[in-house]
Parts: sequence; structure tokens; C-alpha cells
Amino acid sequence: MNKIQALNAFWNSFRNGEDWKAYDASSVPEGISDKHITYDVSSDFFGYSVAQTASLWDKSASWQALTLKEMEIAEYITRGGVVIPYEGGAMWLKRANPWAQRLSDNEQTKRIVLNVEIEFID
Repeated sequence: MNKIQALNAFWNSFRNGEDWKAYDASSVPEGISDKHITYDVSSDFFGYSVAQTASLWDKSASWQALTLKEMEIAEYITRGGVVIPYEGGAMWLKRANPWAQRLSDNEQTKRIVLNVEIEFID
């Protein structure tokens, strides 16, 4: 599995059945479920870090599902981060500041943006 495939597998590990499927933010298909995750994709080399975001989306008037998913992801990453292995190396994904920010595109579409830092530890 290469870096990009490993990142996709990481964000898709938070699925619950058909809900919460994760997509590269530049490749989101039409007609996706109400609850989903989009994530940035950028890459670098050993010893360098990149700032990325992931967004949790829900077409709902309530923040409940988004907040629970944000808490689940934060608990998994922990303060020390999580190491994601891939062929030829690994990524150290950490929570960045601010960790989570609520945004609302309209009354029925809610979004929480998660900020992460990825250090490549090839």
C-alpha cells in the first residue's frame, strides 16, 4: 500500500456500515450519503511535515452525529498521534490546532473541519 492508499484506508476506518465513507476532497462523487468524510491529500518526504484537513459532513439540522464522530476520531488519534504504515515508510498523523471547528453551509448541512499534521517517517 502506498502513502495515498494508506491515508485513504485510515480515513475509511471510521465507517459505520455505509455511513461515513471517506473521499479524497478532490474526488467526491455525486449522490453520496448524508454522512461522509472528505480529506486533503498531500505528500512529502522523510523528515517533513504537512498540514492537512479532513471534514465531517452531515445533512442534518443537528450537530450530534458530527460531534460523536469527531470525538471518536480524536480518541483514536490521541495526543501522541497515530502511526500509519505504508510500503517503504510510515506517516505520523497528529492532531493540530485548532483540532476541530464547526462550520455550517446552511441550516441543513453541517460540517466539522479537523486539522491534522502528518510527518513522514520513511
